[in-house]
Order: sequence, then structure tokens, then C-alpha cells
Amino acid sequence: MKKGGFSTGFMYVLLVFLAVGLGFLIFFNFRANREQQAEIASALEQAAATSTPAPTGVPEATQVPYRSGDTVRLAFAGDLVGQAGLTTDAQRDGDDGAVTYDFTQELEGVRDSVEDADLAACTLVSSLTNNGGYDAYTMPGSVASALKGVGFDLVNAASDHILDRGLDGLVETVNILRGGRLGVLGAYDSANRSLLMADVQGVKVGFLSYTYSTATSTGDSQPVSIADNSWCLDLLTTDYMTTMEQVDYTKIDADIAAIRDAGAEVVVCFAYWWNNTQYYTEPRANQTEVADHLLKSGVDILIGGGVKSPQPIEIRTVAREDGNANCVVCYSLSNLMSCFTDNYTNISAVVQIEVSKDADNGDVWISGVSARPLFMSYTSDGEAGSRYRLLDARETVDYYEEDDIPQETYNAVVNGINDLKTLMGEDYFRDGGVALQFPYQADE
Repeated sequence: MKKGGFSTGFMYVLLVFLAVGLGFLIFFNFRANREQQAEIASALEQAAATSTPAPTGVPEATQVPYRSGDTVRLAFAGDLVGQAGLTTDAQRDGDDGAVTYDFTQELEGVRDSVEDADLAACTLVSSLTNNGGYDAYTMPGSVASALKGVGFDLVNAASDHILDRGLDGLVETVNILRGGRLGVLGAYDSANRSLLMADVQGVKVGFLSYTYSTATSTGDSQPVSIADNSWCLDLLTTDYMTTMEQVDYTKIDADIAAIRDAGAEVVVCFAYWWNNTQYYTEPRANQTEVADHLLKSGVDILIGGGVKSPQPIEIRTVAREDGNANCVVCYSLSNLMSCFTDNYTNISAVVQIEVSKDADNGDVWISGVSARPLFMSYTSDGEAGSRYRLLDARETVDYYEEDDIPQETYNAVVNGINDLKTLMGEDYFRDGGVALQFPYQADE
């Protein structure tokens, strides 16, 4: 009896504990579900509050305001124009009589804009050599190490000055850049032309680049024929020796298809525009025509160069055969570094583009666009050790010290930031830039 009584009592106690435990489990699970539902409901209410009301009688569709995914950041800067003043400024005379060239101080202002990106790229408007004889559009090869040192990973070499020293100069430039551990776009050192694709933290990004012609700074600036070496440079036009008007869409479309077939999830294309676009602050008809075609054919990010002044950034949603895609067009990022003194030629921006990838289904989409202003400063006395200094414009204004730069320069930087906002789009320069949602509807 005693043994039986102990067993029955124990069972009662065990059942009570199980009932209490089950009650707590149900309560906390219910509470967690309620909290999760409240968070989702709140997010959807915010999305609905900021959306445009649908016309009366049309059913409203609820759009989820977020999407899970890992994000990578791509950074794009403008043109490094290889003018003689930059080279002279970078010259260092050693005690032993040796002459070296250090461009790090000139480029330092771009570091914060590109160093934290997963991949950063710019355009080189010059040829490079380690054999002296530097002049307009021919720079020392140490430019490559300086670019790498401040955070760049990739250089677009397709410009109208890459053949200023002929085919040998082009090949030397490509080899110097590669020797500096930089990827090279648009120009090749052998007939084994291959398109470039980078795995950026799990996102496969394909790169293309084209220049309108081979016009050079030598002689009467006539274009250089590459008929016997067509592999060396990617050209935008088939009539690059004459009118430079016939865009080679056949080649470009084939390149886009090829790099997509190779696995590119995002396609970036650099376009070095025509001479008739220079100093314009709005894109011209030939620019918009090319942009429209490239986006439709599969380019997701278009970076324009050669204009010498800033032009607008556009976000478009393009309808393609395989669905809609968010695309970004930067018609001109202006000059990363140069000696130009015309209006707007000393201001530029680094555009940072966020690309997200859904970890579950592999979808890839552009999820954000922002811009960071830069200012090319020139001082005649060179007291800072460098007459030409690329300034991070926002940082210069936020941490202004009169002992660091003159009041006159500060005022010019402030005006430059305002000009960039006007010319490129104010929203991109705000904290966080422009965020894009997925899914999205195609532009009409």
C-alpha cells in the first residue's frame, strides 16, 4: 500500500508540472507570435502610409517593405586624367639624385569613399610608363600603386588617350596596372581577349567597357587605326576613324550575352562618351540613345566618362524578357583628378551602389544608390606638400580648420557640393542615399 501510494502521488505531481510547463510554453509562443505579427503589421502600415493611394475601385496590393538578403557595395569614381601638372606635383627628388613619383597624397581624399567598398573602380585617361618622357596623358607607372593603395580594385583603361604612345604604350599600361594588382577593363595586352567577371562576396559581377574612338593628344589629334590589332581595345563605334557615329551594337550585345551566359548576375558597363558631350551638364541625345539600348540589352549599371563635368544619375526599372530589373545610369561622374579649370571640372562624386542577393532563391537586385562629393583643390604655394589635393568635400566642410585650408577653398568646396546636388541629384547625397525595394514595377 505504501509503495502504491507513493507511486500515485508522484504521478499526480508529475502531471501538474507537465500541465504548468505546457501552459508556459503556449503562453510564450503565443506572445512571440503576437510580437512578430505586430512588427510585420507595423511595417506594412508604414509602407501603406507612404504609398500612393490606388484609384477608387482598383484593388490595392500590399508590398512587403523589406526583403532578406546579403548586400555588397560597389563604388565607382570618375576619370583620372593624366595631365602633366599632376605628374610634376607628384615628383620627389631623392638625396641620391633619384627621381620618384608619388601620387598617394594627391589621391588621399578619395580613400574614405572607396576603401570600405567590396569593389571599387575608376577610369584612367592616360597611358602609363616607367621609362620617363612624361607629358600630357602619359604618367608614371606609380599611379597604379597609388590607386591600389587608397582602395581601388579595378581600372577602366578604355579612353581616347590609351593609344597616345601606340600599341606598345597600351600594352605597357595594361601590364603596369596588372602588376599593381589591379583588374583592367577595355584594353588588352594580347589577342586573347577575355571579358572580366568578379565574384564580389558571392555576387558575380560582369564588367564591360567601350570608348568612342582612339583620338589622341599627339599631332593633329587624328584617330589611330587598330585595324591590324582590333583585339587591343573595345570600341563603342565602328566608324571610329571618321564620323564616330555608328555604335557597334552587334558587338556590344554579343558581349552582354556572353558575360551573362558566363554567370554574371549584375552587368556593369563603362562608356567613354564622344567629344561633343564634353562640358555639358545634361546628357546629349547620343548618350541617352546608347543608355536606353544597353539597359534593355542587359546592362544593370552604366558609368559614363570623358565629359569633364558632372551629369545626372538616373535610376530606372527596365522591362526585360526575363523580368523587370532595377538599373542605374551615371551619365558622368566628372574628373576624379585633373588640372582642368573650367566650370564644374573640379567637382566629382564617388557613387556607391548596393547590390543585394537573396540567400534562399538567389535573386539579385540593386537595393541602394548614394553619392559622396569630391573636390579637386589647387594651391599655388604648395605648402601642404602638394599643390593638387583631392578633398573629401563633405569631410572638409564638417571638420573645417582654417589652418588646414584657406577660407576661400572652404567656400569653393561648399559651392561645389551644392553644384553636385543640383547636377547629379540631391537625393543621392543625403545620408543613406536612395533605397530601392524589391519587387519593382517597370517604368512606362
